[in-house]
Amino acid sequence: MRSLLLTLTMSLFVVSTTTAQYSGGTGEPNDPYQIATAADLIALGETPEDYDKHFVLTADIDLDPNLPGRKVFDKAVIAPDMNGVTGSFEGTAFTGCLDGRNHTISHLMVRGTCYLGLFGLLGFGHSMATIRDVGVTGANVSGSRSFVGGLVGLCENGTMTGCHASGVVSGLGCVGGFVGWSRRGVVTRCHSTAAVTGKSDVGGLAGLSHGGAVMTQCCSEGTVGGHMGIGGLVGENVGTLTQCYSAATTSGIGDKPSSIGGLVGLNKGSITQCYSVGAVAGYYSVGGLVGANHGFLTECYSTGAVTSGSRPVAGLVGGSVGYATADLCFWDTQTSGQGASSGGVGKTTSEMQTAKTFLDAGWDFVGETANGTDDIWKIAEGLGYPRLSWEKYSGGSGEPNDPYQIATVADLIALGETPDDYDKHFVLAADIDLDPNLPGRKVFDRAVIAPDVNDLQYNFQGTAFTGAFDGSGRTIRNLTIADPNHDCLGLFGMIATGGWVGNLALENAEISGGRRSINVGTLAGYNAGTLAECSATGIAIGCGNVRELAGYNTGSITNCQAEVRVIWLCR
Repeated sequence: MRSLLLTLTMSLFVVSTTTAQYSGGTGEPNDPYQIATAADLIALGETPEDYDKHFVLTADIDLDPNLPGRKVFDKAVIAPDMNGVTGSFEGTAFTGCLDGRNHTISHLMVRGTCYLGLFGLLGFGHSMATIRDVGVTGANVSGSRSFVGGLVGLCENGTMTGCHASGVVSGLGCVGGFVGWSRRGVVTRCHSTAAVTGKSDVGGLAGLSHGGAVMTQCCSEGTVGGHMGIGGLVGENVGTLTQCYSAATTSGIGDKPSSIGGLVGLNKGSITQCYSVGAVAGYYSVGGLVGANHGFLTECYSTGAVTSGSRPVAGLVGGSVGYATADLCFWDTQTSGQGASSGGVGKTTSEMQTAKTFLDAGWDFVGETANGTDDIWKIAEGLGYPRLSWEKYSGGSGEPNDPYQIATVADLIALGETPDDYDKHFVLAADIDLDPNLPGRKVFDRAVIAPDVNDLQYNFQGTAFTGAFDGSGRTIRNLTIADPNHDCLGLFGMIATGGWVGNLALENAEISGGRRSINVGTLAGYNAGTLAECSATGIAIGCGNVRELAGYNTGSITNCQAEVRVIWLCR
């Protein structure tokens, strides 16, 4: 396959001589062509002379081949390889700009050989392509050869910013949920939740990130499988990864798969301020962060379970060459099930969830200046592992059509600790058990979200919740609050006018206030907003205004039910 990379060529022939009109625009930077329909997108793909122009998506586009005018593509939609036999690219690269404006292209289906994705080839020579804020969702891209990605087959020279991909992607080599091979690509704030399979250089986000490639603030949360050079984020990294993470499940496939890592399978480049939390399984050179390290790791950690049928297998790095480094790096010996690593320092779960462990190593955290002022990391002390400060929960942007995803205990606590987000939109992406007897949980001493922050004055003192929290039919169990001093006790302290909480179940909640506590309920201490389609079981204890769902209500409660024991202490 490497020989194919050296024979990359460009053909100058033109497939079409008719410029498409699309849905408007002139293709200039200040008046881009408007792509509003599937027909517009297909017309763009069939018009190579426009590949250096500017485009903007003005609507979501569904490419489901079962819909009229759609099809199963046998090549990339835009900038396809016109000869799937030689292995070298023959066609016209896309060197223009596509601004997705956060729209999505859904149900793309491609069945072909190589250079597959929405784009076959981005950029060429000194001509750079720009792709931003595009989502490719529910894609199904399958190649019999190499350079296969959900969005891009090969990025020769370009920038990709704020994009995401989901679906199923498969190929032979250089296969990624987002991009198959990033040669000189700059990838920033992109993520993938795709299921990705291949033989070699297979990654949740990128199959191969080459020497000139840079990847920053990116993540992967899907599944990845392959035989050699398999990583949760990147299969083989020769470039630079900074402030990235993987929560993907990574597995070796076939006879004695090797170089399998939670973040990167084979590292020959630089990895800085990154982490991996997904499970990893393989045969040889298997590691929670990196399978085989030939490069440099700095300020990284891993926590995922690591299993192998052979050695070396390790909590952080499966194997490394003599000059490779793993400085200021850690792994969780308990959750990984591994007490050894080819680099890094093993710590217990408790130590891994304590800021001091990392501060002593010089990691730069939000709220301290001794280790710097860049505020790279944040942590919910004793409740979760360090997270990168750019992260917002388990996904989403907080907008109505892309709510923040609350999928873990750490997410829920992070929401409670971020009043600046109380006006945003959230969705519960998984059931959450807050049992204080479980690792990383606790008995709360005030409301989890929008709490009263002043126990010296009666009534609510703090920032009220004015956003939207959609439980999506899921359950939060065993919430336990014991607070004799604060007012407004419940999952939410105060929901103000305009705030909405719905489709949520609380199970076995225990909200225990004291004789100073007024406005006590399981779901909300004080509700001036809307509660809809909610339920609760448990107990609520306080002095005044104690109710099953909302201690004090001036808002709306619709289609809710509760089986909660109420105890008034001041009667």
